[in-house]
Amino acid sequence: MATMLAVFAHPDDETFICGGTLAKYAYEGHRVVLVCATKGEMGRRMGIPPAATRESLPVIREQELKKACEALRINDLRFLGIRDKLLEIQPFDKLTQSVLDHMIDVKPAAVITFHETLGGHPDHCTIGLATTTAFQMYQERTEDYAKAKLFYVCWPEAAQHARQYGLLPEQITKIEVKPYNSYKLQAFRAHKTQSEIDKWVWKRDKVSLKKFPMYEYFIQAHAPYHSHTDSLL
Repeated sequence: MATMLAVFAHPDDETFICGGTLAKYAYEGHRVVLVCATKGEMGRRMGIPPAATRESLPVIREQELKKACEALRINDLRFLGIRDKLLEIQPFDKLTQSVLDHMIDVKPAAVITFHETLGGHPDHCTIGLATTTAFQMYQERTEDYAKAKLFYVCWPEAAQHARQYGLLPEQITKIEVKPYNSYKLQAFRAHKTQSEIDKWVWKRDKVSLKKFPMYEYFIQAHAPYHSHTDSLL
């Protein structure tokens, strides 16, 4: 069995963006490690009705993330301890080294993170760039590390219109996640402060599950690209 490392900015990134994929590999028996840069303490959602204050939100969101990891069967959760919305002003070398330290420790065969420009949120783009830089350093260490692969999470719109986003169609990998969407739904519900606003999440399972797509998409970071692949490992 292989190790997959996911590096994201906030609690819920792992679930909302690629929860089906992480669950798939974890339930297949692979080791999935999640590194979360912040605890989402500056998030605007506090639950409906509000169940958190600015002071209590990081503690609540950490607990929510732990519950989501249980649903996705992620047994190794790590935090970088950076304050939410301040990633882009961190000393970049220090941030990169922190990510690299985790890579060296867990020795992943595949790394998932945000694209440095297509991530959307500044925190997403920053952690994506730091992870990309760390990955390049990681690959240079030994021949075994050189076999590792880097992927960026990809929004469906970008996957379906790759060239419009400066990508090649063969860079896109799609993972079928429908059999694992029930675990993804559990993880959505674990992130209660963030998902209560979405009424569909809290309907009957059969109704809620219809909202989830059959596939999640990823951008292959480095050539040679393997078109039509359906695996990250």
